[in-house]
Amino acid sequence: MPPFPTEDAEPVSLSPTLIVEDEPAMQERLRYVLSTLGCDENLISVTDSVAGARQLLDKQGYGVVLVDIGLPDGSGVELIGWLQAHHPGVPAVVISAWRTEEIIFAALRAGAIGYLLKERDDIELGIALRSIEQGGAPIDPSIARHILAWLATHQPPPAEAAVQASGKAPAALTRRERKILELVSQGLSNRDMAESLSISRLTVECHTKNIYRKLAVSSRTEAVFEGRRHGLLR
Repeated sequence: MPPFPTEDAEPVSLSPTLIVEDEPAMQERLRYVLSTLGCDENLISVTDSVAGARQLLDKQGYGVVLVDIGLPDGSGVELIGWLQAHHPGVPAVVISAWRTEEIIFAALRAGAIGYLLKERDDIELGIALRSIEQGGAPIDPSIARHILAWLATHQPPPAEAAVQASGKAPAALTRRERKILELVSQGLSNRDMAESLSISRLTVECHTKNIYRKLAVSSRTEAVFEGRRHGLLR
């Protein structure tokens, strides 16, 4: 399986927000959920197409983009890929009814930092979106279980994985680096890890960079994926 995309795990702002959704009822629902989180309604933009989203994104900056998958003029996955190429500092979260393995992995590879399902109630969506402000990468629980099940059935033995990846085993992680990798796999932000380990956030960032270098990855998701492949995580 190809590596997952680079993702910014640092806290981001929910405002201003761009909603890319073609169903009027869902547009209003997302507006409402965002308003319950304290977002100024005047700072919430809505468009129903890929083309409209590109135009808005080229005109102004957004804290986050909420993207549906099925749009009238294209796929939300394509929009996320375009966003990563042209506005890499703007995170995208999928909110869709699509839940097939192909779509989920395509969206994450394209650069989405989260994948939520429309079927969840407003409170659940609100909690998931609020986690973004704390540096989280919200994944619907059923989607997360699906990803973990996929990893459990598709990952090769550690030694075999190392050969497939680079022909040799990755550089050994220190005890502290392995602990941080474990906390990363649990979804903790840099701030949370710093508090848990009683170290500075800068120290956490330095350890994280060393982990990325040793595992030859560029994101948290990739680090966890490679950590599991190489037997570094339980």
